[in-house]
Amino acid sequence: MSVDSSSARVSSQSNAIRSRRGESHASGSPLDIIQRTYSSLRMLPPVIAGLSSWTQLHAPRFNRAEDIATATLTIRHVILILLLVVVWNSVFNSRDTHRRSTPRLMFLRSQSEAVLTGTAACTVVLWLGRYIFPSIGLRSISLVGFVERCMASGLLFVLLGVALYEVAYRFSRPRLYLIVGGRQRAVEAYKILKSHGEKRGNVLGFVDSDSSFARYLPCDYLGGLETLEKILMSNPVEMVYIALPIKSQYAAVQETIWTCERLGVECSCPAEVFETGLGRQSHSSLRDLKISVYRMVEEGDQMLLKRGMDVVVASFALLLLSPIMLAVAVAVKLTSPGPALFIQERYGKYRGRFRMYKFRSMVAGAEGLQKELEEQNEASGPIFKIKRDPRITTVGRVLRKLSLDELPQLVNVLKGEMSLVGPRPMALRDVHLFSEGYLMRRFSVSPGITGLWQVSGRSNTDFATWIDLDLQYIDGWSIGLDLKILLQTVPVVLSGTGAA
Repeated sequence: MSVDSSSARVSSQSNAIRSRRGESHASGSPLDIIQRTYSSLRMLPPVIAGLSSWTQLHAPRFNRAEDIATATLTIRHVILILLLVVVWNSVFNSRDTHRRSTPRLMFLRSQSEAVLTGTAACTVVLWLGRYIFPSIGLRSISLVGFVERCMASGLLFVLLGVALYEVAYRFSRPRLYLIVGGRQRAVEAYKILKSHGEKRGNVLGFVDSDSSFARYLPCDYLGGLETLEKILMSNPVEMVYIALPIKSQYAAVQETIWTCERLGVECSCPAEVFETGLGRQSHSSLRDLKISVYRMVEEGDQMLLKRGMDVVVASFALLLLSPIMLAVAVAVKLTSPGPALFIQERYGKYRGRFRMYKFRSMVAGAEGLQKELEEQNEASGPIFKIKRDPRITTVGRVLRKLSLDELPQLVNVLKGEMSLVGPRPMALRDVHLFSEGYLMRRFSVSPGITGLWQVSGRSNTDFATWIDLDLQYIDGWSIGLDLKILLQTVPVVLSGTGAA
């Protein structure tokens, strides 16, 4: 298949996909999850302070646990609590304190000021409630006690938010960017991408057809736009930032977007197509850059649900299958010399390398023997397959038949390197043999233990069909599809259909 034909096919597919799923700017990064969690938790202080004050007021008549359970909150109580939450949350939102690019000390100061202001506003509401709802006993509640509880719990959540942000920031992996453009806008983008909160990262270099400004760029000039696809195939770039003027270089911008779509690389371009006087940008992923982001895969709440399902199912499976895994490890160790586990570097999401775990099903040093067997390769494309591979041990053949050799990958799932469902992680040797850019699109999602390939023939499927199934999964991904594949995997594994 030629690059031009695959480009046309991917372009037509991507238009249909975008129309089905809509545009998404949400992210599933650790800092995004923390930001959402903190935004929810920070609404609790007035509720905690109000309920604790009400409980303290009625404490003398709570002689048994049943007394607390039978205590009633009237509609007026509920209305007042909701009003306190609305006022409290409005104070935080009005200060725009949720921006993740805010430095830690500025974040702490602005959030603390919001706690003080929110406490004062809620106290005023509670004081007015004494006169608006005189029959619900608010006059007996201590305003000083309410202020103390509200401020204490509010500041506690702020400190918790700062700590969580700091931990996630330190452990988050810097992204690798590529900038298309070479003038002032590109240099400004470089400075922001190098220091922009959770979006911080390393810039591989600049690509621009105009090389006249190359000597003024803060990092490497990599060549013209014609080299973009080759660069993306050779480097694990996570996002291409287009810093070209859209009005004067529309064709170049469009070609860059098509190239990124073909290779499955996230791209973004400036949103300032038109000049505005009072209009304000909103919902951009990198606010200081004012950009529109185009992703190949939706990364919203469903992706968070997918990750949650991965963690729960993998944890339960490891607990349930641990006796079987122990027995397999002993069997491998006793029947052939060498370690029980086979650990190999594979390519994951955005072509990031990780160490994949499997029970060893071949003789020790099998990778070194592969060169001698290359001429016997029976698979088409860059993959290596031999039906009767002499390197496979007797126990290993049984493990592969029942897919028991894959069980240690549940640990990779818990580490976030893999998912339960997704394209299979490919060996470095195979990926280095890729010759067409559209093959790289399979790396726009996390690899999985099982997928469409496994439930559609497994090792009996040729490489072209394998890739088509991977792209079909990526383009039509949903939680429902993951559940369907997981359910179909069970009978396929038990029957050993198509196993190597």
